[in-house]
Amino acid sequence: MTTTPELSRDQRDAAMVERYSDGETLDAIGQSFGITRERVRQIIVKVGGTNAEESRMSRMLAREAARKAAHDALLADFGALAREMAKRGVSRPDVVRKLQALYPAIDVDLAEDALRESDIVFDKRQIDDIFSREAVAAGVWYLLGSDLGLAPNPGWAAVNLELSLMSELRAVLEEATATPADVATILGVIAAAQKHVLENPAASITTKRYHQLRDELIKALGLVSRQGSSLWPPTGQTLMKRFGGWNECLDAMGIGTASRGRPKGLVKFTRNDYDDAVRDYYAYATAAKTKATNSGYDSWARAERAGGRERPSIASVRGIYGTWSDAVRSVQE
Repeated sequence: MTTTPELSRDQRDAAMVERYSDGETLDAIGQSFGITRERVRQIIVKVGGTNAEESRMSRMLAREAARKAAHDALLADFGALAREMAKRGVSRPDVVRKLQALYPAIDVDLAEDALRESDIVFDKRQIDDIFSREAVAAGVWYLLGSDLGLAPNPGWAAVNLELSLMSELRAVLEEATATPADVATILGVIAAAQKHVLENPAASITTKRYHQLRDELIKALGLVSRQGSSLWPPTGQTLMKRFGGWNECLDAMGIGTASRGRPKGLVKFTRNDYDDAVRDYYAYATAAKTKATNSGYDSWARAERAGGRERPSIASVRGIYGTWSDAVRSVQE
């Protein structure tokens, strides 16, 4: 804004006060009137205008409003595409990269900020893309063999294990600091477990035992996940996401389902109970203008149970849907 010669002193002073109240800085006002910022401050104090704190608040609110408007505009243009990509498991950084490649004029920083603060649920990592289906299943075979105390069977492995699987596991394990001898032992135990199940169809393993042995293996071998790599065997959540459930995973591999296991947690609660719990929490988080996170759900479910309303635990929810991201996406669709 620039003053004109027709402005009287009172009009000029009133204009300064109005512009300062709108959040404009003393420097900017002074430059347009040809006076120092200190003189502007004195005039505003004399007239009784907005103080410095109020002006800073006005500027902050104006910036926040502009930022929100920019976010809303970007999501209006690209939000539907981003949501569809998220449903397919595309991570937020990769969504931004795709948009940048296809819409070169897009503001990448703005897109990253808008998507980060949106309610679109992105997977943090794509574990399913790191390991092949065979390598994921091999984790179950190895830990089943370990649970049964089977000795490695390298001869059966040489004849029956695919070279592609052996090469993948060798690369993954050596990247995580396993020795060649460790890799050979693991491949031999996988083979021994497969042979054992052919002869003993009732052999099985529970998710609880799987996780216990996985932790023991990682500690015993001193496996370390280097940057950009993921530890094998994969977690039980990864297995359930890939196959649709623990028993479904065992069935697909020809392993007997564990008698102690239960079908994806649907004993105490029905599937509708799970859907209702996630939907109710998502509505609660939305009303509170907070992100719908797994830790947030855990606290909310505890409060619900304390109030006399039974809700599934966060562990059970992940067991049903595979991941927390999938749970949230299921109630957004």
